[in-house]
Amino acid sequence: MIPEQFGRVGVLFGFALLFPAIPLIASYVFYRLRLRPEHPDPIKRATYECGVEAEGSSWGRFNARYYIVALAFVIFDVEVVFLFPWATVFAGMGWVAYFEAVLFVGVLALGLGYAWRRGALEWR
Repeated sequence: MIPEQFGRVGVLFGFALLFPAIPLIASYVFYRLRLRPEHPDPIKRATYECGVEAEGSSWGRFNARYYIVALAFVIFDVEVVFLFPWATVFAGMGWVAYFEAVLFVGVLALGLGYAWRRGALEWR
C-alpha cells in the first residue's frame, strides 16, 4: 500500500542504509565468532605504496595543498557539469536562461578569483 511516488524513494533509501550496514554487521559478527584476527601480523600493518617499501614513519607530515587543489578542481568540475544540460536545451529557453547561465558562470569566476587571490592555487 505504499504510494508509487514514495515507493521507489523508500527502496533506494533502504539500499542506501543497508549497503554500508551489511559489511559493518558482518565484520562485527566475524569478530564475535573469532573468525577474523584481532592482532594482525607486522606485514599486514606495514605501509604499502605502489609496491615500494615505505621510508620512515607513515605518520610523517604531508602538504595539505594537494588536497585543497584537488577539492577545488572537483568543486569547479562538478559545477561545470551543471552547464551541460543547460547547453543542450538552450535554444528553447530564451534570454532569461542565458542571463541565469551568465550569473552562474560569474559566481564560478568570482569563486575562482577569490581562491586565486588567497593563494590557494599556488605551490609554495
